[in-house]
Amino acid sequence: MRKTILIFASLVLFVAVSFSQGFMGQRWRERVLEFKKVRLLEILKLDEQTSVKFLNKYTKFSNEIDEIEIERDRIVNDLEAKLRKGDKEGYDKGIKDLIELEKKEYELRMNFYNELKEILTEQQVAQVVVFERNFRREFMNAIREMQRERMRRRF
Repeated sequence: MRKTILIFASLVLFVAVSFSQGFMGQRWRERVLEFKKVRLLEILKLDEQTSVKFLNKYTKFSNEIDEIEIERDRIVNDLEAKLRKGDKEGYDKGIKDLIELEKKEYELRMNFYNELKEILTEQQVAQVVVFERNFRREFMNAIREMQRERMRRRF
């Protein structure tokens, strides 16, 4: 448990430094993914063979979700740029693209969870689902707390 906390604290520190330097690229995503995989393996307590299968599926899924998030950001940024310019039309295509992206993400998640059912128990699949939600929440809270602490030190 101590090791996990230490790894998480190191990751949060890295992310905070990355935020302050404006570095939020592929390397950052890879480090977060590696940390998530380590935590998931600790939680799931899988044998070696199942771990390999799970990690392959999880890595592929995570990379595809990242691509969707990058595309979503691009589309929303385009819509925002049009709004700032005061364009009167051209929004429908962006909104339709976002809806298609949401459908693609939904299908991706369904396929991923169906694939997990082939190698994990129902309880382990549920642990993955809960971990995903909690990780995102705890990660963002840790970043916010570090930013607050940095602001306190300034004043």
